[in-house]
Amino acid sequence: MRPGDLFVHRGSHARPQAERGESLLVVSWNIQHGLEVEKAAAELAARDELRNADIILLQEMDELGTVRIAESLGLDYVYATAGTHSQTGRNFGNAVLSRWSMGEPDAALLPYKAAIGGHPRVVVGSTVSVGGMAVRACSVHTEIPSLSSGKRLRQFEEIAAVTARRPRELLVLGGDFNTVTRRSINALAARMASVGADRASAGAGTTLRRGGREFTLDHVFVRGLIPDATGVVLDIEASDHRPLWVRLRDGGGSSPR
Repeated sequence: MRPGDLFVHRGSHARPQAERGESLLVVSWNIQHGLEVEKAAAELAARDELRNADIILLQEMDELGTVRIAESLGLDYVYATAGTHSQTGRNFGNAVLSRWSMGEPDAALLPYKAAIGGHPRVVVGSTVSVGGMAVRACSVHTEIPSLSSGKRLRQFEEIAAVTARRPRELLVLGGDFNTVTRRSINALAARMASVGADRASAGAGTTLRRGGREFTLDHVFVRGLIPDATGVVLDIEASDHRPLWVRLRDGGGSSPR
């Protein structure tokens, strides 16, 4: 694969599901460099807040780690990358996983490469059929603040543009947006609100502790769904990021599939 080319990989390990529950559980998690995937799979299965998630959005993954988590938990998946990470030499991308059937996978390249290392960022999406309810699920990872604020805003713009291509679909979009300031969180939320997506994870708590400071880097946005509860899971060993979870219910705008 040439740098900048999009590589999309998908697979199916989900078992047939009957009826969906009263709420839809979505988990978003940046698993640091996709290294501790066995430990991550165990924590996803063991923690009450994360167990039996309907949709899991992962970042900093390669395709092999994505497959291992999908196989371990019995999930379908779509993974996308546009290049390797300079520190690991491994593919560096995002994944959408689900215990429900998935279709219509696609991916888009975000503008501008990393200021340090030069690896590109992507957004990957798939339509998840949750008990007859079609939900477009997207996993995102934007660049760190070493990229100028103007260029990071352009990445937010591209993410919003991707979601706007399917305006009538229910939407779950989450990931690591590297929003280290309240101003950047507000800018992101405002841009997503312009395409009808609300920040369902507001109030969940901080998702990263570094240098004695707490940061809210990870978010989940939804369209056509209503958040009932949200939070982060502490005391996690598989990553420096804390898993973010959101419980959602149908807002009345779903269409059977």
